Amino acid sequence: MQYKNGKRESDTMGNNETDRRSDILDAAVECFGTLGYYGTSLQKIATKVGLTKAGVLHYVGSKEGLLTTVLDEMYDRETEDATADMVRENHPLIADLWRRIVAINAKRPKLVHMFSTLSAEALNPDHPAHDYFAAREEHVVDVARNIRWHVPTGVDAERTLRAGFAMMDGVQLRWLRKPDQDLNAMWAECENVLFPMPMWEGCR
Repeated sequence: MQYKNGKRESDTMGNNETDRRSDILDAAVECFGTLGYYGTSLQKIATKVGLTKAGVLHYVGSKEGLLTTVLDEMYDRETEDATADMVRENHPLIADLWRRIVAINAKRPKLVHMFSTLSAEALNPDHPAHDYFAAREEHVVDVARNIRWHVPTGVDAERTLRAGFAMMDGVQLRWLRKPDQDLNAMWAECENVLFPMPMWEGCR
């Protein structure tokens, strides 16, 4: 076994592979956000990370594979973790779910930019992410149906969740136009509309 700087050579190579892949994903997030899927080429990403196009393909397989990876691994993983946490809680608040998601997104504007750009672009049924965006909200709502939310009597939790999705999309677009604003504060202003008092007293 060969060693370099006190580390096994195989470990060093593995770390380099991970770093390269991470650099590619970061470059893809930036390019997809500013240029969209169709405006982004693998060559552009390769140039940003100092690789050949073939080198990028070695890590991601294809352009569509790269798109799937940044959506699933980079965008969805953290928000899905937040939803999974709510499943384990006893009668959690819908308001807390949205606050957690907003807090996550406030720390990753480039990913939110990418998501918003691709979401609009994927309205085209031929877009490779069309099915992903069409199914995404339904997937989250399906998971949320298994949660025993603490909501006011007579309130339809599913309708409230769907309204939250719509409101979130709009708030994030406003934030991206003026990124010096505080996304958490912007969302807090929306809560009075989504969870009006006194109906939601003790439930938000």
